[in-house]
Amino acid sequence: MRQPNFKLGWFIPNQIAALTHPYAEITSDDFMGIVQTGQNLLAHVENEFHVIIDNRFVGMSSLASLGQMKQAIPYMNHPFLRWIAVIKPQNLTLNVSDLPIEKDGLVCLKNFTDLPEAIKFLRETVSEVQWEDSDAAFFPNINLNG
Repeated sequence: MRQPNFKLGWFIPNQIAALTHPYAEITSDDFMGIVQTGQNLLAHVENEFHVIIDNRFVGMSSLASLGQMKQAIPYMNHPFLRWIAVIKPQNLTLNVSDLPIEKDGLVCLKNFTDLPEAIKFLRETVSEVQWEDSDAAFFPNINLNG
């Protein structure tokens, strides 16, 4: 049986949720699992939180907009969600630094080239995050302390 192509959980408990994919193909079962797991993870959140979406290995032909995400994934409409940091697929040769921050109400989405860049941005932008509580094993083989 095929293993799900996603890992979704707390990178920093109750503050930063993270989603990553180990390989390119995301099936409809994977997508349903992402939605259900995310709903369960965020069901009892009562404070502002943020999401990192690591799409480095996903075989996407374009980036998803904030509007598309909010339409497809119910928890992207969570009342306490503030920042969504998306790491673009490696196969896209897009310069994401030229893209504007997308906003919808209190939710903002910013695309990044790599994970350390996204972490650096969140460290500089978001206050009151307990970075020392981050799960270093969530994103293996990536130095996130820079």
